[in-house]
Amino acid sequence: MDLTKLKATRQSYGEELEKLGEENNNIIALATDVSDSTKTSIFAEEFPDRFFNMGIAEQDMLSTAAGFSTCGKIPFASAFAIFAARKKL
Repeated sequence: MDLTKLKATRQSYGEELEKLGEENNNIIALATDVSDSTKTSIFAEEFPDRFFNMGIAEQDMLSTAAGFSTCGKIPFASAFAIFAARKKL
């Protein structure tokens, strides 16, 4: 195995998301102020009109993604799981 060719999963995610965006104009990406970490910034640079930075609002991002899907869009919502799963007690 050539270790020099290995890359982080998130890097592959960002690169493949960009490729999918080239193939399908209905693909959009949403992120929560972590687009550099999740590598959705790669998609954002190529398709700024189809990228939505939702700020620190993971639950809102997921609801927005669901809304987009009802309009024929294919959303990719990216956040850290610990933040996406939190809820107020």
